[in-house]
Amino acid sequence: MCIGGQQQDLRLATGQVIRHCNSYKYLGMKISKDGTLDEAILERNMQGKKAVSILNGILWDKNITIENKKRIYNSIVKSIITYTSEVWPLKQKAERTLKDTEMDFWRRSVGKSRNDKIPNETIRRQMEHDIVDDIRTQQLLWYRYVQRMEEHRIPKKIYWNPQGRRKRGSHARAGEREKKRREEKKKMSSLTL
Repeated sequence: MCIGGQQQDLRLATGQVIRHCNSYKYLGMKISKDGTLDEAILERNMQGKKAVSILNGILWDKNITIENKKRIYNSIVKSIITYTSEVWPLKQKAERTLKDTEMDFWRRSVGKSRNDKIPNETIRRQMEHDIVDDIRTQQLLWYRYVQRMEEHRIPKKIYWNPQGRRKRGSHARAGEREKKRREEKKKMSSLTL
């Protein structure tokens, strides 16, 4: 697989051919040909959902305390979902998906379904957990760890560390183009009246 380039087979010196692929799994993380980790995040989330469904009987049990359910969450569900999350580029869609899975766990833990009409924020405050905050904390810890590495280490070499200001480019000119489009539209509308 070639990220961001032309997909082609790899021919080894021995004559063996390794066929190109659209995605592969490396250290439990699915990497796609476009270089995004969206599939990996969704896959981790699905594994977390499976764990929640397997734990369903325990979560609805009133004899198990909330503290023990929090321990179950941290040791099983959260560790499954957040594996390799240090390198995830979190987008809003992924954040919502992760929070939905977490909320499913907490609703089952407190014995409140969606039919009870209790807002998610009320339950989240009661449980004192937010998976996205936990992931961001792990990412900061990983960043600090990489920054302390010696310069010859591979993670230190490949970690993006911009120097100086961003160059002016199409992102800056997009606003100018939009402004011109609006002005032209105004002119055209005034001509037709």
